[in-house]
Amino acid sequence: MESDIIKTLKDGKLVIMPTDTIYGIIGDATNEDVINKVYEVKERPHDKPLLILVSNLSMLHELVTEIPKETEKIINKFWPGPLTILFKKSSKVSDALTANSALVAIRMPNDKRLLNIMNHLNRPLISTSANISSHDAITNPNQLEEKMKEKIDLIVDEGTVNNEASTLITIVNGKIEILREGSLTEKIRKLQ
Repeated sequence: MESDIIKTLKDGKLVIMPTDTIYGIIGDATNEDVINKVYEVKERPHDKPLLILVSNLSMLHELVTEIPKETEKIINKFWPGPLTILFKKSSKVSDALTANSALVAIRMPNDKRLLNIMNHLNRPLISTSANISSHDAITNPNQLEEKMKEKIDLIVDEGTVNNEASTLITIVNGKIEILREGSLTEKIRKLQ
Protein backbone atom coordinates (compact mmCIF):
# COMPACT_ATOMS: atom_id res chain seq x y z
CA MET A 1 0.00 0.00 0.00
CA GLU A 2 2.85 2.38 0.83
CA SER A 3 4.23 2.00 -2.71
CA ASP A 4 0.77 2.84 -4.16
CA ILE A 5 0.66 6.00 -2.05
CA ILE A 6 4.18 7.01 -3.16
CA LYS A 7 3.37 6.43 -6.83
CA THR A 8 0.10 8.40 -6.59
CA LEU A 9 1.84 11.34 -4.91
CA LYS A 10 4.77 11.21 -7.37
CA ASP A 11 2.26 11.46 -10.22
CA GLY A 12 0.93 14.74 -8.79
CA LYS A 13 -2.29 13.17 -7.55
CA LEU A 14 -4.10 13.34 -4.20
CA VAL A 15 -4.44 10.71 -1.49
CA ILE A 16 -6.84 10.58 1.46
CA MET A 17 -5.38 8.61 4.34
CA PRO A 18 -5.27 8.56 8.12
CA THR A 19 -2.49 10.66 9.59
CA ASP A 20 -1.46 10.66 13.24
CA THR A 21 -4.32 13.11 13.79
CA ILE A 22 -7.38 12.62 11.53
CA TYR A 23 -8.01 11.61 7.90
CA GLY A 24 -6.23 14.04 5.66
CA ILE A 25 -5.88 14.97 2.01
CA ILE A 26 -2.21 14.49 1.20
CA GLY A 27 -0.36 15.92 -1.80
CA ASP A 28 3.05 17.12 -2.98
CA ALA A 29 3.64 20.52 -1.31
CA THR A 30 6.17 21.51 -3.98
CA ASN A 31 3.76 21.15 -6.93
CA GLU A 32 1.61 24.22 -7.79
CA ASP A 33 -0.97 22.10 -9.66
CA VAL A 34 -1.37 19.85 -6.62
CA ILE A 35 -1.76 22.86 -4.32
CA ASN A 36 -4.51 24.26 -6.54
CA LYS A 37 -6.17 20.83 -6.77
CA VAL A 38 -6.36 20.64 -2.96
CA TYR A 39 -8.12 24.02 -2.82
CA GLU A 40 -10.53 22.89 -5.52
CA VAL A 41 -11.34 19.50 -3.92
CA LYS A 42 -11.90 21.07 -0.49
CA GLU A 43 -13.77 24.06 -1.96
CA ARG A 44 -11.42 26.04 0.25
CA PRO A 45 -11.08 29.79 -0.19
CA HIS A 46 -7.62 30.68 -1.53
CA ASP A 47 -7.10 33.10 1.34
CA LYS A 48 -6.96 30.19 3.82
CA PRO A 49 -3.43 28.70 3.94
CA LEU A 50 -2.62 24.99 3.97
CA LEU A 51 -0.18 23.27 6.29
CA ILE A 52 2.88 21.25 5.36
CA LEU A 53 4.22 18.00 6.80
CA VAL A 54 7.97 17.38 7.00
CA SER A 55 9.82 14.18 7.80
CA ASN A 56 13.05 15.58 9.22
CA LEU A 57 14.77 18.74 10.38
CA SER A 58 16.80 19.28 7.21
CA MET A 59 13.52 19.37 5.24
CA LEU A 60 12.22 21.92 7.76
CA HIS A 61 15.36 24.07 7.37
CA GLU A 62 14.79 24.28 3.61
CA LEU A 63 11.25 25.61 4.09
CA VAL A 64 11.88 28.26 6.75
CA THR A 65 14.18 31.25 7.12
CA GLU A 66 14.85 30.78 10.83
CA ILE A 67 14.14 28.54 13.79
CA PRO A 68 14.31 30.63 16.98
CA LYS A 69 15.77 28.99 20.11
CA GLU A 70 12.34 28.91 21.85
CA THR A 71 10.85 27.15 18.84
CA GLU A 72 13.71 24.64 18.79
CA LYS A 73 12.93 23.69 22.40
CA ILE A 74 9.25 23.10 21.52
CA ILE A 75 10.23 21.01 18.47
CA ASN A 76 12.55 18.85 20.58
CA LYS A 77 9.79 18.27 23.10
CA PHE A 78 6.76 17.67 20.84
CA TRP A 79 7.95 16.55 17.38
CA PRO A 80 7.15 14.20 15.86
CA GLY A 81 3.58 14.73 17.04
CA PRO A 82 0.29 16.60 16.67
CA LEU A 83 1.79 20.08 16.94
CA THR A 84 1.75 22.53 14.03
CA ILE A 85 4.03 25.56 14.30
CA LEU A 86 4.02 28.80 12.28
CA PHE A 87 7.42 29.74 10.83
CA LYS A 88 8.72 32.49 8.53
CA LYS A 89 8.77 30.74 5.18
CA SER A 90 11.65 30.48 2.73
CA SER A 91 11.36 31.16 -1.01
CA LYS A 92 10.89 27.39 -1.54
CA VAL A 93 7.34 27.60 -0.18
CA SER A 94 4.70 28.60 -2.71
CA ASP A 95 2.62 31.72 -2.04
CA ALA A 96 -0.40 29.70 -3.24
CA LEU A 97 0.10 27.33 -0.31
CA THR A 98 0.35 30.10 2.29
CA ALA A 99 -2.31 32.41 0.82
CA ASN A 100 0.45 34.98 0.17
CA SER A 101 1.43 35.04 3.85
CA ALA A 102 5.08 35.31 4.90
CA LEU A 103 4.38 32.49 7.37
CA VAL A 104 3.93 28.77 6.84
CA ALA A 105 2.38 26.17 9.17
CA ILE A 106 4.53 23.03 9.50
CA ARG A 107 4.21 19.77 11.42
CA MET A 108 6.28 16.61 11.73
CA PRO A 109 3.76 13.77 12.09
CA ASN A 110 4.24 10.90 14.50
CA ASP A 111 3.35 8.39 11.79
CA LYS A 112 6.04 6.04 10.54
CA ARG A 113 4.37 5.45 7.18
CA LEU A 114 3.98 9.17 6.42
CA LEU A 115 7.58 9.84 7.44
CA ASN A 116 8.78 6.98 5.18
CA ILE A 117 6.72 8.31 2.27
CA MET A 118 8.18 11.81 2.64
CA ASN A 119 11.72 10.45 3.00
CA HIS A 120 11.20 8.35 -0.13
CA LEU A 121 9.81 11.32 -2.12
CA ASN A 122 12.34 13.66 -0.50
CA ARG A 123 9.75 16.43 -0.35
CA PRO A 124 7.21 17.85 2.08
CA LEU A 125 3.52 17.05 1.80
CA ILE A 126 0.39 19.16 2.06
CA SER A 127 -1.90 17.82 4.75
CA THR A 128 -5.38 19.16 5.33
CA SER A 129 -8.47 17.58 6.83
CA ALA A 130 -10.40 15.41 4.36
CA ASN A 131 -13.60 17.42 4.31
CA ILE A 132 -15.22 20.19 2.32
CA SER A 133 -14.26 23.56 3.87
CA SER A 134 -16.48 24.55 6.81
CA HIS A 135 -17.79 20.95 7.13
CA ASP A 136 -16.77 18.70 10.03
CA ALA A 137 -13.46 16.83 9.83
CA ILE A 138 -13.89 13.12 9.18
CA THR A 139 -12.70 10.21 11.28
CA ASN A 140 -13.82 7.47 8.85
CA PRO A 141 -13.74 7.39 5.01
CA ASN A 142 -17.46 6.44 5.02
CA GLN A 143 -18.09 10.07 6.00
CA LEU A 144 -16.48 11.38 2.79
CA GLU A 145 -18.78 13.36 0.55
CA GLU A 146 -19.32 11.85 -2.92
CA LYS A 147 -18.20 14.98 -4.75
CA MET A 148 -14.88 14.82 -2.89
CA LYS A 149 -14.41 11.07 -3.45
CA GLU A 150 -14.73 11.60 -7.20
CA LYS A 151 -11.74 13.97 -7.24
CA ILE A 152 -9.37 11.89 -5.11
CA ASP A 153 -7.08 9.37 -6.77
CA LEU A 154 -6.44 7.03 -3.81
CA ILE A 155 -8.38 6.56 -0.56
CA VAL A 156 -6.65 4.53 2.15
CA ASP A 157 -9.43 3.13 4.34
CA GLU A 158 -8.22 2.05 7.77
CA GLY A 159 -11.52 2.36 9.59
CA THR A 160 -12.23 4.92 12.27
CA VAL A 161 -9.52 7.05 13.85
CA ASN A 162 -10.28 8.70 17.16
CA ASN A 163 -7.76 11.50 17.18
CA GLU A 164 -8.05 15.26 17.33
CA ALA A 165 -6.61 17.78 14.92
CA SER A 166 -3.15 19.12 15.73
CA THR A 167 -2.63 22.08 18.04
CA LEU A 168 -1.48 25.14 16.08
CA ILE A 169 0.87 27.61 17.72
CA THR A 170 3.02 30.61 16.95
CA ILE A 171 5.85 31.90 19.09
CA VAL A 172 6.11 35.69 19.33
CA ASN A 173 8.87 37.30 21.40
CA GLY A 174 9.44 34.00 23.19
CA LYS A 175 5.75 33.64 24.12
CA ILE A 176 3.62 30.77 22.81
CA GLU A 177 0.25 31.73 21.34
CA ILE A 178 -2.28 28.96 20.67
CA LEU A 179 -4.03 29.66 17.35
CA ARG A 180 -6.03 26.42 17.17
CA GLU A 181 -6.91 24.07 20.00
CA GLY A 182 -5.95 20.43 19.53
CA SER A 183 -4.69 17.33 21.27
CA LEU A 184 -1.61 19.05 22.78
CA THR A 185 -3.30 22.26 23.93
CA GLU A 186 -3.18 21.45 27.66
CA LYS A 187 0.48 20.38 27.59
CA ILE A 188 1.40 23.54 25.68
CA ARG A 189 -0.49 25.74 28.18
CA LYS A 190 1.51 24.19 31.03
CA LEU A 191 4.73 25.45 29.44
CA GLN A 192 3.66 29.07 29.86
